[in-house]
Amino acid sequence: MPKVRYTANRVAAVAGMVGIRRLRRDFAIPQEELSVASQLVGLFKTLAWTDFVGTPPAGSTHLAFTSASFSLPAVTVVKDAASGMSVMNDNITITITFNAAKSWKKMDEINAKKLRTPAQILKHEQGHYDIVALIARDLFIDLMQLKAKTYANQAALNLDVAPILKKYNGTEQKIINKYDSVTESDHGENGPGQTKWDGMIKSAFTTPRTPAQSAPDGTSYKTPLLDVLKANGITV
Repeated sequence: MPKVRYTANRVAAVAGMVGIRRLRRDFAIPQEELSVASQLVGLFKTLAWTDFVGTPPAGSTHLAFTSASFSLPAVTVVKDAASGMSVMNDNITITITFNAAKSWKKMDEINAKKLRTPAQILKHEQGHYDIVALIARDLFIDLMQLKAKTYANQAALNLDVAPILKKYNGTEQKIINKYDSVTESDHGENGPGQTKWDGMIKSAFTTPRTPAQSAPDGTSYKTPLLDVLKANGITV
């Protein structure tokens, strides 16, 4: 069972959008291209029980709790040195974080569980982290598609960025709620449901997009998690 925090100093155009909290508006627009390329940090992480160092809250009926989040900086325009045109600044870093101090487990109860092994319970918690990571990845890829475009000004870029942020705002929590629901994995208690979700998460990590799309380094982009879920009859 996770807690998800989606933090972002998003562009000013979406600061007042319904469902998106008010954001900082004081970022500067650089006038020359930066050398730091965009990157996604923390996509792949294998959890271990030793990672969970938080204290279980009194009265909780759950065996474990995963806290994961990702952060997104401001998305700004910059002058391209070669063409003189304004483009999206290629300095976006999205960082996915496992929040160890807020993640906890009840190891004695986990070890005493008869119907599920500690490894199976940990696998369920891994799914929580992976869902957050995959949504962060898909958001990152959508933003990267804007690098090929030119813009008259910051406001023009904002018009392209706003629907992407709206698409993903709160989406990871909706997916996690579905993942934990009684009709799906039931917090890992439903074996067939857990197996189904393990397969969908794996597919989102490994299945190339159709039609094929690749990153600048030639790595194939994988199928968005929302598309995998939709193909399996799950909408959020």
